[in-house]
Amino acid sequence: MDGAILRYAIQVLDSLHDGVVAVDSEGYVIYANEANTRITGLTRDQVVGRHVSEVVPNSHILDVLASRTPLLGVRTRVFDHVVVSNIVPVYHQGRMVGAVSVFRDITEVLALSRQLDEARNTIDLLRENLTAAPVAEDGVIIGQSPAAQRMYLTARKAATVDSPVLIEGESGTGKEVMARLIHNRSARRSQPLIAVNCAAIPGTLLESELFGYEEGAFTGSRKGGRPGLFQLADGGTLFLDEIGDMDPGLQAKLLRALQSGEIRRVGGTTVQKVNVRIISATNQNLAQLVREKRFREDLYYRLRVIHLVLPPLRERRADLPLFLEHAMRRVCERLGRPPARFSPAALRALMAYPFPGNIRELENVVEQAVVLAEGDVIDVGDLPPDVVGAETAAAGPADRSGDGWLGLNDPGTFPTLEEVERRVLEAGLRAFDSKAELARHLGLSRATLYRKLARYGLA
Repeated sequence: MDGAILRYAIQVLDSLHDGVVAVDSEGYVIYANEANTRITGLTRDQVVGRHVSEVVPNSHILDVLASRTPLLGVRTRVFDHVVVSNIVPVYHQGRMVGAVSVFRDITEVLALSRQLDEARNTIDLLRENLTAAPVAEDGVIIGQSPAAQRMYLTARKAATVDSPVLIEGESGTGKEVMARLIHNRSARRSQPLIAVNCAAIPGTLLESELFGYEEGAFTGSRKGGRPGLFQLADGGTLFLDEIGDMDPGLQAKLLRALQSGEIRRVGGTTVQKVNVRIISATNQNLAQLVREKRFREDLYYRLRVIHLVLPPLRERRADLPLFLEHAMRRVCERLGRPPARFSPAALRALMAYPFPGNIRELENVVEQAVVLAEGDVIDVGDLPPDVVGAETAAAGPADRSGDGWLGLNDPGTFPTLEEVERRVLEAGLRAFDSKAELARHLGLSRATLYRKLARYGLA
């Protein structure tokens, strides 16, 4: 071979990320590239010129020299490393002159497989959400999970009538946002939507806020009196947030206003007709409050003509990427930052976190991550510790019972990534009542879970 061509070939081999070792027909090493040193820790001077059995006693290169048959995907332990090798015999003019082994550290293989699987999961999640219809309306994220779709359909129907709506859901699930969506799609959209938090105002003051007051009704009252929120919302919608915290005495007055469509200002003697659509919301179990005699049963049924339950984020994980994207766009616009994206590892941590504060907490987490991130990629280190810790807790305590059920402590029986994944899926199918529950526990979309089950013949 021409000297220039040989030098060029060596440069190419030295630039490879995989390790390359070549031996002659007797098993003596004649070449080792730079990646061999990085992977095995053995320099060229320690390898070249020596018999391969002296360097790696259990090398499979000698098996290839003896059998003249290629070996693909074989594992070999080299000191503290396990490598996966493809070994082939080399022929010149019909005569075998040696063999070449191309190999990679198995930890790198596992890392690449894990990154590829994370990317596939992310793509599946995004594809499922992007193909859902509808996923957003009037700036409100709807999503495509069954719970989200049921919620959306109920809200659409509620917007076509003037019946009272009761929205229940945990704090931070977007009850006021949903109330605004209903109002904005209703025939009252050109009229005001007035919101009041019943828990933030003492009962005595809340009555005057809702119904207004006449001049001299109480000490400090404004000259000429003041209209209440019912009057201000006339023709539109009144949103009563945290209705479960309303004083029992005021509940009776609210019931009379709903039944008659009339209000009377505090300190007044005349009644006024109002045309107001009522949407109320609570993060409490209102039915339980009725059973405990803490909320009027007749008012409860008057408010609950249409009942809308907003699911917490932990019950609609398939919609999380949409919420994250929406929150990212809003936060970056507000902070004047360029759009950022989550790394697969960060997205996996977010998908494992239950978000007890729901959408409000999610937006805070996104804003913190945007502020802390150095570039346009948000990684795990940019997330709050409790978010990152949730993924570790979900993984469960480390197996310290000897070899463990996965056999990860015995290098001689170290399983492949596919073997580990298959065992996890088999155990999951036994442990959970449905595939939907298993998918939620593993943090996978159902499409991804079904694809993996089919791959291993477990569907």
